[in-house]
Amino acid sequence: MLKSKSPALQLGADVVGTVGSSLCALHCAILPLSLVLGTTLPLTLMGEEIFHLGLLYLVLPAGIVAFSLGCREHRDAWVLALGAIGMLGILLAATVLHDVLGESGERAATLAAAVVLISAHVRNYRLCRASRCDCGPLGG
Repeated sequence: MLKSKSPALQLGADVVGTVGSSLCALHCAILPLSLVLGTTLPLTLMGEEIFHLGLLYLVLPAGIVAFSLGCREHRDAWVLALGAIGMLGILLAATVLHDVLGESGERAATLAAAVVLISAHVRNYRLCRASRCDCGPLGG
């Protein structure tokens, strides 16, 4: 098995990807609830396209780095498949699904893609950690 020369980079990318995907999921879950409760926060930052693009620019590169380094190490097809499906889902939801499925459909697609992407990052992290015990502060 090939040993990654950048375990800290792979770990960092998995953490960034997981956090970014979690923010996507949280955004999709909180936005409708806060609109129902009358909070104005969604009408400012949370509803802005800049927020969506920022998450997209965070999640996609982190996924590419984490999955390419991790899959080079453990060669797990599930990580690659889940990662690709999750990243494609996030990309489509952020770019074209609003016009095709409407706002609710876009939100559901983003939430589903984020869950798939989080699963891929967690599996990637665990497999990399199992193959070496020195992959950063969480790798103990």
